[in-house]
Amino acid sequence: MARCLLVTAILVVGLLSGCGSTPVNLYSDNTMKKKEYNGIKAYKKGLYEQAFYDLKEPAALGYKSAQYTLAFMFLKGQYLEQSTKLGMGWLGVAKEAGVENWSAQYDAFYSAATTQQKQQIDQTVALYITQFGVKAQNMTCRRSTSPRRTFGEVKIDCTKHDGSVTEHDIQTIE
Repeated sequence: MARCLLVTAILVVGLLSGCGSTPVNLYSDNTMKKKEYNGIKAYKKGLYEQAFYDLKEPAALGYKSAQYTLAFMFLKGQYLEQSTKLGMGWLGVAKEAGVENWSAQYDAFYSAATTQQKQQIDQTVALYITQFGVKAQNMTCRRSTSPRRTFGEVKIDCTKHDGSVTEHDIQTIE
């Protein structure tokens, strides 16, 4: 029995340490990009429940267009309970992408908030950046330069890098 446990322990240690292997990703970057695309497509069609289920995982993993869309689902109360605090949290972390229009929208909403709301928004944005931001999720995001984009439509291409990822649940109620 002791010998069996020793052999099992050696096998487990060998499998966990590997031969110079990198941590295993439990998701596929292409799968997340497809979920993000499908979620935005569902959102534009008014299929908010489907949009939420497609967008929540990529948003939690740092994909900026998913975060941006989720922000407006909270701000407008589309499928989710309307929440300025949670919507602004998502919009605040999405604006890490550097899209001028997103930052301008955030600034306009923020300037209309009360002092108490601003404090809550600041706390939520800070928390979301530590959980869902580009550094926290080991992401690189860049703006698409495709000339075929529709006027006013922005495409942000985010890519995960190798390394460990901490998944955080998305809070849906304040």
